[in-house]
Amino acid sequence: MQLSYLEEIPNEYQKVLVIGKTIERDGQKYHIVGMSSGRTVQLHILEPFLEKERARPVRRRSVRQRRQLKEQGDQGFNSYLHCREFQLGDKKIKMQGGSGGSLKYSEQDYRTITLFIDMMRAGWNPPDWLKNEDWNHLQLVSLTAANLKRLPKYTPDMPITILHHPDSVRHLLEKSVTFIVGKARSLCFTDHMGDKVWCHINRVTLIDVWEDSERQFNDPRYVKKVTPEQLQEVKEHCYRALEESCPKGMCYFGIEYECSKDYSLQFYAREYLNSYPECGNGSAVFFLMHLKPDRKTGVHGLPLKGCAIQTAVAPDTMKMPAELFCYYEKVAAWEESV
Repeated sequence: MQLSYLEEIPNEYQKVLVIGKTIERDGQKYHIVGMSSGRTVQLHILEPFLEKERARPVRRRSVRQRRQLKEQGDQGFNSYLHCREFQLGDKKIKMQGGSGGSLKYSEQDYRTITLFIDMMRAGWNPPDWLKNEDWNHLQLVSLTAANLKRLPKYTPDMPITILHHPDSVRHLLEKSVTFIVGKARSLCFTDHMGDKVWCHINRVTLIDVWEDSERQFNDPRYVKKVTPEQLQEVKEHCYRALEESCPKGMCYFGIEYECSKDYSLQFYAREYLNSYPECGNGSAVFFLMHLKPDRKTGVHGLPLKGCAIQTAVAPDTMKMPAELFCYYEKVAAWEESV
């Protein structure tokens, strides 16, 4: 601990707005503490924190990629981290993201303590159920407003509407499939609803990711969005990542597909799934997770989607044993009135 850390705290929250509303949903209680104004305008919500059960410790180097991917799991969809819009009366506030974490270790987090004290000084009276709740069972979610420079006006009789937009839900599948460059094929699987889903592979190609990256960095539509310094920084970061994941001269398999349900499919090379992790490998090839096809619909009249199998192969590779490892189901946005 250093005194310099404390110097920043008085200016952390210049003003606060108390809301103090409790929401009960699905047998759980959530509490909208209020908003703060400082470097940014933020909305603060206390919600249940359920710590995942810890599995028996293992040496991570001995765990194959398949197991690590399966253990990743999904975020809870009841969290207010998925809030995209917060409306106070007629005032709509867009949210541009936020952060959340357990209060378990916050007894020494003076920013969090200061926030709660400032809220109490401004009139926040925590409800009885919250006053005696163990901090080990709570997390604080702080969302950043995108279109506000100062706190909005609020009175306790104002209606509050929250727009939730959860992430997609992942469903494991692990269905074997072999891709051959230039060859189309179709496959069928049964989804979590018990329905048969058809996936039509329209196109299998080899992608030179270095060439694609250079083309993007030279695209005037992209260049005009960033400063020369930012462009250079992004280039260096990208090329360092490519050196680790797909050295120059190597390629990725690109897949264009249609799906009879609105799912996003994730394929992996079987070789990758059965391998062990390597430090630093594949650290930042995020831009190839979903490729954008040139056309909106495929030959079967369904939406055309694309993805890359992020396992580097030689440019003369024609065949890849792979798996349809999982698919993602969209979750509809929904509104909540308080």
